[in-house]
Amino acid sequence: MKTTVPFRTIILAVIAFTLSLFPMSCEKEDIPDPDPDQDIVDPLKNIKQYAFDLMTDIYYWYSDVPRNINPKPIPTIEGYFDTLIVAQDRWSWMMTGKEYLSSETGIVETYGMSIGQAIEYYNDYSVRVRYVHPGSPMADNNVKRGYRLTHLNDVPVNTLIANGSFNSTYNNKTNTFTFSDYNGVPFTFTATAREVSTRSALKSMVITPDDYKGLPHNVGYFHYLSFKAGMLDDIEYAMALFKAAGVKELILDLRYNGGGDSRATALLANYLAPASAEGKVIAKREHNDRYSSNDNDPSSQTIVKRVPGALDLERLFILTTKGSASASEVVLNGLKPLMNVIHVGTTTYGKPNGMYVLPYPEGDYDSPDYVFLPICFFTVNSTGYGHYVNGIVPDHTRYDDLYHDFGLEDDWVDAIMKYITTNSFPALPMKPTTALYQSHTRLTLPEDSDNYGVYKVEIKNR
Repeated sequence: MKTTVPFRTIILAVIAFTLSLFPMSCEKEDIPDPDPDQDIVDPLKNIKQYAFDLMTDIYYWYSDVPRNINPKPIPTIEGYFDTLIVAQDRWSWMMTGKEYLSSETGIVETYGMSIGQAIEYYNDYSVRVRYVHPGSPMADNNVKRGYRLTHLNDVPVNTLIANGSFNSTYNNKTNTFTFSDYNGVPFTFTATAREVSTRSALKSMVITPDDYKGLPHNVGYFHYLSFKAGMLDDIEYAMALFKAAGVKELILDLRYNGGGDSRATALLANYLAPASAEGKVIAKREHNDRYSSNDNDPSSQTIVKRVPGALDLERLFILTTKGSASASEVVLNGLKPLMNVIHVGTTTYGKPNGMYVLPYPEGDYDSPDYVFLPICFFTVNSTGYGHYVNGIVPDHTRYDDLYHDFGLEDDWVDAIMKYITTNSFPALPMKPTTALYQSHTRLTLPEDSDNYGVYKVEIKNR
């Protein structure tokens, strides 16, 4: 089974499911058994049959699932599930019940930062901080976005990358870190990973004409990291700030947002969509031909229902990278036909489809042994567009600036300010004259995983 295990990240799950709304077909097939008389007891027989039932019924490509796989010799359910995934499907996956329940808590043991490299355009293989969670060990030590990680336990990071030991070292529960700040000044400290309740928003600010010369009105900036239903107040706080400031334009920064819960997705869209979009479709699910009758059901659609305090925007800028997936793409793709949206950054991840969370034993969401997440539908917008398997290409391409903190110093925000004031984007920034590290080894990031991306839908009265 394909897996990528970045450091202490939350296990990703998508689309909560209810069998009462989408009952399984009555015409089930028996799991293949080419040797029915062979005296072999398979302790996984029942769960394999359950997986086979899912994949030959509600799975989007159910008709292409191989029917000739002998399950008995396959020693794990993960291995058997992989045999049922069709070639064009790079998204379906499964996990243990323990992993699923851990992902639902929103609490993860972590140092509290995300790291990356400015390889695209800048050709810089140094390891830099993408963001820091408030209240984390990194925040406690005043680490900021754009700082360069130079050593782990007094060993140069480029040495660890070159010999292939960076990830295993970084995954230690306790490490000694050496960073270089914006001025190149090094500092060292020892930190231990701990449980951190990560917030869904990293930064909310109003940029005024006093802050940026020539700006005609207040502009909002909202860095939204994850669509968390348990933290809707992060959205509400930011929107109240922008409403009070009378912002006419908003920068919605989704560059590392892998998605999340549909309740947060709908709430954000309802704050941003204009009054002219009231009652229109943001997202609609398209199932396989066995379940296509559900496509027009209200439970399969996200409709604009503006909320008190909704913004009255003239223009919305949405920032993305490959780390923008699932719910982030739903918001971008859904709002594009309904208002003036300018998409800035790099191409999104490309997760236009969704999975229902299917626990085993069936219906046991509280203490499942395993959870299956097969692709069950594609998501489209009001125009029917949505099969962006290779991601959504921006209107204006710019490359992630890992040299400055979020805000006016960031190249993307500065470029948008120039666009607002001059109606033209500036040239791309200067590249470093020399790459700081020449290892030319790329780190594995969460968005490199085939199962990256979250878009959970809770259906009531299941």
